[in-house]
Amino acid sequence: MTYQECVDYILSIPKFADKLGIDSLYEILELMNHPENNYPTIHVAGTNGKGSTCSFLASILKEKGERVGIFTSPHLIRLNERIRINDDVISDDELVDICEKTISIVKLASKRGIAHPSFFEFVFLMGVIYFDEKKVDHAIFETGMGGRLDATNVLHPELCIITSVGLDHMQYLGDTIEEIAYEKAGIIKKDVPVIFFDRVDKATDVIVNKCQKCGGRLHLVEKKQYKLLKIKKKTIDFSFQSVYYMYDSLEIKKTALYQIENAVLAVSAYELLFYENLSIEERLDAMNRDLFVIRNGLSNMTWSGRMERIADRIYVDGAHNEEAINAFCNTLEVMFSNESKILLFAVSKDKDYENMIKRLGRISFDEIILVRYNGDRSAELDKVERTFRHFSGSKITTYEDIETGFEYAKTHVENRLLFCVGSLYLVGDLLRIQEYRDDKF
Repeated sequence: MTYQECVDYILSIPKFADKLGIDSLYEILELMNHPENNYPTIHVAGTNGKGSTCSFLASILKEKGERVGIFTSPHLIRLNERIRINDDVISDDELVDICEKTISIVKLASKRGIAHPSFFEFVFLMGVIYFDEKKVDHAIFETGMGGRLDATNVLHPELCIITSVGLDHMQYLGDTIEEIAYEKAGIIKKDVPVIFFDRVDKATDVIVNKCQKCGGRLHLVEKKQYKLLKIKKKTIDFSFQSVYYMYDSLEIKKTALYQIENAVLAVSAYELLFYENLSIEERLDAMNRDLFVIRNGLSNMTWSGRMERIADRIYVDGAHNEEAINAFCNTLEVMFSNESKILLFAVSKDKDYENMIKRLGRISFDEIILVRYNGDRSAELDKVERTFRHFSGSKITTYEDIETGFEYAKTHVENRLLFCVGSLYLVGDLLRIQEYRDDKF
């Protein structure tokens, strides 16, 4: 098969395959002799922050000298982005090789009465095989939407991380925080450490109860444990008091305030991976030795599409639900409060975009530009416009497509800042435009 034939095959899977479920997926892994058991895994669930937390932890482990597999979703431009080792996405040739091997296993499974895996399950199997072949030291797997019924939940991880619980994908996960937390908590397993960022809300009780019932070893991380120290020209400096150590001088790239939260989850995960079973003296020696590793790992992390500066005075952020939009707005209010701002916005019709827009309406934008991305899920412009006019007094302009709206936005940036937000589809399209433009904006 060619690379394009493989991509076309994988992207066509939703047309002919439904979700298998964990039991059938486990049977396929048995036919493969369980390659996922040949390396230690870290399992990450949550509504927002999963990808960034995975990337922070991977960056620290890479700084330690490890070969780290990272499985995340969705991809913004190319399918390859979902499967990486350290900073390198799977190559086209490697993707073809792994795709063909996965197809052969799926065909063997079909002879035993097992249906074809879903799109996400198929790509997950590809990642499992690839990381085994590449002999990774650790593999970090991000769940898809939930956790309990997610394909990745066949793993027997060394560590679980639950980043946040918010209202998203309600048509699949439930209408309340408690119901969604129940799905996320499905990754918790007996005797496996679980790190959860405690926002002291209804999700906490669900996570705590699940750990108590199944014997997961819960480690809560709280907001009071970190402190913003300074926002510099290129970095955000903060301190973090973990269970084991006081980090009085950590920094991440100047992107968004919400990344501090994801960074401290990664630091906590690293500590549990390497320090939990050490004596106090051994632990202090290891921490002092690894402080450079942790600092460099955090400061070197990059994660595309999360408050990413893609050109002078132009930022994209993948916030696409109420919780993420609130975090995005908090960043604007603290880090960009004195700047004149323009908003480019697109959103999916199945999102609770009224509450997203209500929060954005509290930000003073010089102009709001509304666009639609290509695809049936894109919300209708007139409905989005009416909602914005209800909650915002800013000038509003609409365009039927992203490229035309973005071209208009660029001509109006001048000495202001342009923020593009509302959908990962919007971010992906803008990055794709950037990739194939000669002038790179």
